[in-house]
Amino acid sequence: MVVETQNNIIRSGFIFLGILMINYAHGQDLNKHLWKNRVLLIMSQNENSKEYQDQIAEFYKFPRELKERKMLIYHVLPQRYTLIKDPVDPEQNEWVSSSALFDKFAGKNVDFKVVLIGLDGGNKLEKNGLLSAEELFGP
Repeated sequence: MVVETQNNIIRSGFIFLGILMINYAHGQDLNKHLWKNRVLLIMSQNENSKEYQDQIAEFYKFPRELKERKMLIYHVLPQRYTLIKDPVDPEQNEWVSSSALFDKFAGKNVDFKVVLIGLDGGNKLEKNGLLSAEELFGP
């Protein structure tokens, strides 16, 4: 009985450690951009929401401005996210199954949010509504 209990504790510990390692690894995805790129997170509870679709369309109108400012766009949903490599054909982008980014930057009670992360990794702008190109890029 004691051995079985110890085995269950050890097994639970390994499972917990595995979960921590997976979340840590996904959290590191943004660290790879540190001092290289700004990161724009477009987050929504529902990928079919009008606000989410409108936000995506707004930024895809400005590929030159995004490139000039070294800005990358991540689409972040509650259970997955992707770095947009091809805005023209979003089906070519590879989704990662993880709730880590959504949980860290949006949380459960947020329907829609946009976050700009600077070159230094700090949050530079957060908005729970549509962010215009003028607000992002300046006048």
